[in-house]
Amino acid sequence: ANKIVVGEEGTGTWCQWCPRGAVYMDYMHDTYDGFWAGIAVHNQDPMVLAEYDGPFSGLLQGYPSVLVERGTEVDPLDMEQNFLSKIVNAPTATLVNGATWDVNTRTLNVSVTYTFAGAADQFWRVGCVLIEDSVTGSISQFNQSNAYANNQAGPMGGFESLPASVPAAMMNYNHVARAISPNFLGANGFTGVVSPGAIHTFNFTFVLPADWDENEISIIGMLIDDGGEIDNGSLTSIDEAVTNGYVT
Repeated sequence: ANKIVVGEEGTGTWCQWCPRGAVYMDYMHDTYDGFWAGIAVHNQDPMVLAEYDGPFSGLLQGYPSVLVERGTEVDPLDMEQNFLSKIVNAPTATLVNGATWDVNTRTLNVSVTYTFAGAADQFWRVGCVLIEDSVTGSISQFNQSNAYANNQAGPMGGFESLPASVPAAMMNYNHVARAISPNFLGANGFTGVVSPGAIHTFNFTFVLPADWDENEISIIGMLIDDGGEIDNGSLTSIDEAVTNGYVT
């Protein structure tokens, strides 16, 4: 109960095997909606978020690769089994997203409230990520390299029927990491021992560029343990977070 597993995938439009990551990230979202929060961290392409990609890419041996709860690096093919081994672990805290959204200034204020069922300490950290679905582009750098073209490597979610360089006009990128706050490691916001029953709220502010579609944005909260692994997450749309209410 109240557990959401966070999976971070390293990907890039230049990466010929990364269609596998896109297919299986969509599969995880569709199959385990409400229990899985997937983040596509792009590398060396127009969707790169440098402050996320920098530290994250340093943890990977190759592309595409996934860190489920920032544990052992796995291939996208192994995401599901890795997820199933983690969703059964009771979270230390339950996370609830709240928000206010100003359509004129495009300011998104996010609150993530952590209600602890277990104990933590001052070395635990918190963070917040924004992702966007259905990201498109018109320049050639949005073309997706595709090793599955002409069925050369077997079926892969339809990519086997697409060319070796899939034109940007045919591509929709999901789960794209758009913003991270305060940074990859998270904020150290606790003092001393955090006891079961404690409730803490942290606030994050984002200004969304005009070319981001707020209707495709999702908010992911994170609780990161003292070993650097993600203990639990939260996942809502902006509208859902606004309905939950912003907490200071």
